[in-house]
Amino acid sequence: MDLLETLKLSIEGIKTNKMRSFLTMLGIIIGIASVIGITTIGHAMSSSVNKAFETIGNTAAYIIVSPKGEYGYEDIQYPDDLITKNMMEDLINAKPNLIKDVVYQGPTGTAEIKESKNEVNVNINSTSPGEEDIENIKMIAGRFLNDEDIKRSKSVAVISDKAVEKIFNGDASKALGQEIKTYKDGKLMVLTVIGVYEYEQIEVAMFGNVNGERSDLYMPYTTAYRELDSEEGSDEAFNFVSFSLRSTDDAEGSTREIADYMNNKFYSDNDRVEVDVQSAISQIEQMTSAMSGVQAAVVAIAGIALLVGGIGVMNILLVSVTERTREIGIRKALGATRRDIRTQFIIESVILCIIGGFFGIVFGSLLGIVGAKVIMHESTLPTLSSIVIAVGFSMAIGVFFGYYPANKAAKLDPIEALRYE
Repeated sequence: MDLLETLKLSIEGIKTNKMRSFLTMLGIIIGIASVIGITTIGHAMSSSVNKAFETIGNTAAYIIVSPKGEYGYEDIQYPDDLITKNMMEDLINAKPNLIKDVVYQGPTGTAEIKESKNEVNVNINSTSPGEEDIENIKMIAGRFLNDEDIKRSKSVAVISDKAVEKIFNGDASKALGQEIKTYKDGKLMVLTVIGVYEYEQIEVAMFGNVNGERSDLYMPYTTAYRELDSEEGSDEAFNFVSFSLRSTDDAEGSTREIADYMNNKFYSDNDRVEVDVQSAISQIEQMTSAMSGVQAAVVAIAGIALLVGGIGVMNILLVSVTERTREIGIRKALGATRRDIRTQFIIESVILCIIGGFFGIVFGSLLGIVGAKVIMHESTLPTLSSIVIAVGFSMAIGVFFGYYPANKAAKLDPIEALRYE
C-alpha cells in the first residue's frame, strides 16, 4: 500500500468521528497555545526590562550603606556610618581601572513648580555632573550641572521638556535663564533654569510607568543640603553614591572587588553596617533570571496540557482500533502488512497533532501578541524557536502516543479480527 492511500484512509478515519477528533485535538491546541503565548509574553517582559535599564546606562553602578546581621536601617548612625568623599577619593585612587565617574546624591523628594497660573509636579533629584552620563540624559537646550555649580552651591536647575511644556508653553529656549519658584513641603526655593532635557517615560514589565507622571528636576546636591531639611547625610557624607564602570566585561566581579575593598578598609570594625555594591547589568540579569524562572515554570505547566493531549490521542486511537477491528481484519485478508496497518494509525495520530498544533500556533500567537500589548505595552511577535519547538513537540507526541495503538492494531490476528462483532 502506498503512502498516499494510507494518508487518505487516516484522514477518512478522523472525519468519521469529527467531535471525538476535535476533543482529542483540544488538549494539543491548549498546550501549544499556552507555550507560545507564555514565551511571547516572557520575551516582551525581557525586552521591557532591557529598555528600562538602557535609559539608565549599562555602566551604571551603586554603592549603598546596608545594615549587618540583626541590625536594621533604623540603626544606621548619621554621619558616622555614611560614605564620605574621602572614602570615594581613596577608592578612585586605588581602583582607577574600575571606576570612571562618581555621582554624589543629595536630598530627594517631590515638589511643585508654580509660575503664574501654571503648576507642575516634579521629583527633586539633587546630584552632581556625572549623573548626565550615568542616566543617559539627553539635553535639548542649555547644559547640565557642572563642577562650578556644585562648588559654589548655585541655585540652578535642569528641568524636562515635559515641565517646560506646562510652564513655558514648550519653548525650551525661553525657559533658559528664567527663575522658577519651587515649593517642597511648603518651603520655597528660587532656582534658575540652566538646561532642558528630554523626558523619557520608563515602562517596565508588569509595573507600567515606573517614573510616574512627575519628571525629575536636577539641582546641585550642595544646594539641596543648604535649602532643604535633611536628617540623613550631608554634602560631605552619603548613604548612597552612584558611579559608572569603565568596563562592563565583568561587572559582577568589578562590583564585588569594590565592595570588598570598601568593607575591608572602612567598615571592617563596624558591627552595624557595610556597603553593598550593585551594577545595572547585575540587576538586569537578576530580573531576567527571575522572569525566566517564572516563565519556565508556567511553560512546564503548559507542557502538562500537551502531555494530557497526547494521552487523549492515544485513547482515541485505542478506541478506534477496537471499533475498526473488523476493518483491520479485512485489510489484512486483502494483503495489508503489519507495517501498513501500523503506518496508517501513526499517520492518523500525527495528523491529529499537526492540525491541533496549527490551531495552537494561531491562538497562542494571538494570545502572546495581545497579552504583550495589554500587560507590557510592548509590540512583539512569537519567536521562531517557540513555534518550531511547539510544532516539533506536537509531532513527537503524535508519533509517541500513536505508536502503541498502531502496534496493537498491526498485531491483530486477521481471522480473529474478521470474527469480531
